[in-house]
Formats: sequence, structure tokens, C-alpha cells
Amino acid sequence: MAPKVENRYILFTGEVHESVKFVFTIQQIGTFIAMWNQGCPINEIAQKLNSSKVSVALIAMDLEMAGRIGPRAGGLLGKRKVVS
Repeated sequence: MAPKVENRYILFTGEVHESVKFVFTIQQIGTFIAMWNQGCPINEIAQKLNSSKVSVALIAMDLEMAGRIGPRAGGLLGKRKVVS
């Protein structure tokens, strides 16, 4: 029997997390990779994919762990400046 664990925090279990997407099309992943390699800001990628910044950050983590993307100038935020 596993020891009892108290006072733990389980990720993505609150109501606020219901908007986080975990499923994307192959086309959306292709768009993400292209925009990532162009240095697009994460908020611009999220807007293009009609998704949240959290969901897009999770895509980045997943693809980096899988070796499909690498580090880039500006890291997660990107190197291109957002002009409003």
C-alpha cells in the first residue's frame, strides 16, 4: 500500500483549467512549429490557433520534450516584438 500523501497540489483540476486544451490537429501543430521557428510571440501563436497561452505553452513543452522543437531566441515569449 502506498504511503498517504497529504497537502498535495494536483495540476489542472480547477474550474479555471477547463479552458485548457490538450488536443490539437496535425495542421495546428504544423502551424505552431512554423510560427515558433519564426520567433512569433506565444500570444500571437495562441491567437492564430484560437487557443489560450497556457495551451500553447503546453504544446511547446510537449514538442520540446519530444525533440520536435528546440530553444529559440527569446525563449517561450519569442524574439519578434508585438506591435499593437
